[in-house]
Amino acid sequence: LDNQLHLRMIDYHIGLFRSMRNKSN
Repeated sequence: LDNQLHLRMIDYHIGLFRSMRNKSN
């Protein structure tokens, strides 16, 4: 597993999660 890719995936999902929470507020 490529660590950089894994971290980028996590970063992407955190961004998605934050934007979803912002929209619900």
